[in-house]
Amino acid sequence: MAARRVLKAVLVDLSGTLHIEDAAVPGAQEALKRLRAASVMVRFVTNTTKESKRDLLERLRKLEFDISEEEIFTSLTAARNLIEQRQVRPMLLVDDRALPDFTGVQTHDPNAVVIGLAPEHFHYQLLNEAFRRKQQEKNSNS
Repeated sequence: MAARRVLKAVLVDLSGTLHIEDAAVPGAQEALKRLRAASVMVRFVTNTTKESKRDLLERLRKLEFDISEEEIFTSLTAARNLIEQRQVRPMLLVDDRALPDFTGVQTHDPNAVVIGLAPEHFHYQLLNEAFRRKQQEKNSNS
């Protein structure tokens, strides 16, 4: 008889799994409670770049999900981690609601660009500026 593997952790996507916009997916709160009762480590992931982790957490709590900020990993979290690891100063082309996730990040004289879902920032002038900065950085490293 084969040994049964013990489930140690579960990664749960947020959008479309626990909620759709400002509505909980039916049965999602109960499913989360059952996972927690099973003593499984639960972490929540999302690729959204439209809002800060704090705003996302507030929305989930309003929908009666028992989730802590430390349990959520977003694409903005990944971007911030990379910025800190590489010690770069990004030009942030992200939605204004996402900016709190970059509090304390140095953005003067940018040498990198972070792009998120932010249609208001996708226009010729800003994208041209980002491209020119990249070219300047490339030329200074030659």
